[in-house]
Amino acid sequence: MSWIIERWFRGPCWVRVVSLAIFIGLVVSMAWLFLMRPQQSLRQQLERDNQQASQKVAELRRKIPPLIKPVPMLLPAQPPVFSVTEFVGKSGGKLLKWQPDNKQGDLEMLVPWEKLPGLFARLAEYRVVTSNAFTLTSQGELLKLVLAMEFDDEP
Repeated sequence: MSWIIERWFRGPCWVRVVSLAIFIGLVVSMAWLFLMRPQQSLRQQLERDNQQASQKVAELRRKIPPLIKPVPMLLPAQPPVFSVTEFVGKSGGKLLKWQPDNKQGDLEMLVPWEKLPGLFARLAEYRVVTSNAFTLTSQGELLKLVLAMEFDDEP
């Protein structure tokens, strides 16, 4: 074996170049056969699977009915500003006295007893009024309500 290698080294240069090119060609083809080809077939299989998955997704998207356009959200309505005439009128009562000051006011009114719970709920709806104190007294069939209110500075 050593004789073949010695002969190869001592031979003409073109023989060494050709034999080296053949050897490199064999190594590259073996590497491609055992290393690159399995990777290439795996890549092709993955591409096919990807195409099938994208086709399934496209089919599912076609089956989904188009969504209804979203309705723009409505901004919450600003609570109303306190109005004595409106407040007394909606409560079904009768105004006895309204004495407003700069930041507060005193309200006296007669109201039917069944309207009283709704009256306080309505008072809570107004945006600038806080009730500090109230007094209830009986006036025959009606209740006399005295409210001490405070007004906030909010617009």
